[in-house]
Amino acid sequence: MAVGERGRRSPLRAATILTLLVALGLTTAAVWATFLGVRDQGRRLLKERTGEISLVLRQAIDAIPTGLQQLGAVLDATDGDTQAFQTAAQTQVDASPSPFDIAWLRPASGGGYRVVAAAGAGDIHAGDVITDERVQTLDAAMHTEVVVPTPVIGKDRILGFAIGAPSAPAGTVLYRQSTLGPAVSPPRAAGTAPFSELDVALYSSTRADPATILTSTGRDLPLTGDVRDQTLLVGSTKWLLTVKARAPLVGRLTADAPWVVLGVGLLGSGLIGLVVETVARRRDAALALYEVEHHVAESMQRALLPRLPELPGLELAARYLASGAGQQVGGDWFDAFPVAGGRCGIVVGDVIGHDVAAASAMAQIRALLRGFAVDTGSPAEVLTRLDRVIDELQLTQLVTVFYGLLDAPAADGSRVLHYSNAGHVPPVLRRPDGAVEPLAGGASVVMGAPVPAEYAESEVHLPRGSTLALFTDGLVEVPGGSLTDGLNRVADIVAAMGEHAPEALCDDLLEEVSLRSLRDDVALLVVRLLSSPTPAAAATPPQGTTHGAT
Repeated sequence: MAVGERGRRSPLRAATILTLLVALGLTTAAVWATFLGVRDQGRRLLKERTGEISLVLRQAIDAIPTGLQQLGAVLDATDGDTQAFQTAAQTQVDASPSPFDIAWLRPASGGGYRVVAAAGAGDIHAGDVITDERVQTLDAAMHTEVVVPTPVIGKDRILGFAIGAPSAPAGTVLYRQSTLGPAVSPPRAAGTAPFSELDVALYSSTRADPATILTSTGRDLPLTGDVRDQTLLVGSTKWLLTVKARAPLVGRLTADAPWVVLGVGLLGSGLIGLVVETVARRRDAALALYEVEHHVAESMQRALLPRLPELPGLELAARYLASGAGQQVGGDWFDAFPVAGGRCGIVVGDVIGHDVAAASAMAQIRALLRGFAVDTGSPAEVLTRLDRVIDELQLTQLVTVFYGLLDAPAADGSRVLHYSNAGHVPPVLRRPDGAVEPLAGGASVVMGAPVPAEYAESEVHLPRGSTLALFTDGLVEVPGGSLTDGLNRVADIVAAMGEHAPEALCDDLLEEVSLRSLRDDVALLVVRLLSSPTPAAAATPPQGTTHGAT
């Protein structure tokens, strides 16, 4: 019976069929997206190439009125000397690879325009009178300051450009004429010539009218398919430029990318169908292993975070916030511990990295610092010894530490804080009168740096009621922002705390972090000197206050 049931089963599980359907759907979407991407890229490249051709044509067209204006300047300078005009005009003709005529015209008494002087290919001669359809263009040039092109004229397809005053002497016209030839003949160009990958057509009108074609690189007109049109302003007239790619501008391999994606997608879908059964069998084992690792990471993190002690005359609060999902351990830490003689050590530090290795190094450094603090009175000496051990044992590459030592309280409840800072962000101090300042003294290089270091030390007097906020750089770092701006925001929050307890200040600071993207872990320790350092207040924490890490 079992064999019969096994024989009647589908060769694919429902999960495998669903996976194949999803994979095929994704393949279809990928093929379509690739097709659209290739098409848009081709159109973008065609637009760019059309712009380049337009720029070349624009420069060539702009050279025509410029040359005529130069001849007009010659006439002005020579007071209408025809010989000087002919010499200058012939120089322009000789400098051009294509033959053309240049003439200086003035209205004839019987109508039309008489050629005063001419130079060039020989189609226009001095004394000739122009009475054909070119007259309309010449009349228009007499009444405008921009160049006026003629339409394509006659079987020889003559194209001319005329410009009047002020480029020409008053009452005259300067005229340039080229013979395009009886038929459009695509130029012979090597495959490596500029724009050889394109078919180009230029019309002397705004429509793709074969009667107005000026030049083309192909014989099949008008161009069809994926064509890019662009209008050229020629004096007072608009011409039409049309461009089409002869072959994919993106390259043959890119043009075939949709087919490549289709083949890869089908092959990938088949491979997914083959491996999905194996993945399903291994999934449960992987999930079980992940749960074990997750539990170990959480247990390790709970073991590494200290429980803050109850210290007479002080109220402590702390927080630890991981920078992202899955990062359960890191190198940031805080600490507070009693030191002989009624003193108290406070620490915040940051080991580079966000993994178990960083957390392990942090635990060792934290333990070493506590050990050195027991028999060493100076914070600078503690950090100097700690840096030497970190270098010798190669515990980590870099670590920043702020270590402060609070003296026993004076009769008025005030204390003196001796501190040393190894490359850490400075803590923020709020005095009882509301004044806020960073503890910027005692600054030295980070630990683990490949340079010998003797750490500096500073001290500050803390009246009772003062609050000290120590934190790692994750609290003040903002993507795209400056560290100074982050420190100023923390200082503003500390200044606004008023009579709030350290626990409330911790919540306010972390609320500011929750409003932005967190790039690094945050370790936070808030220490407040109680205003009434009585034995009762020192022995019993205020109601609602939790001493420890959250």
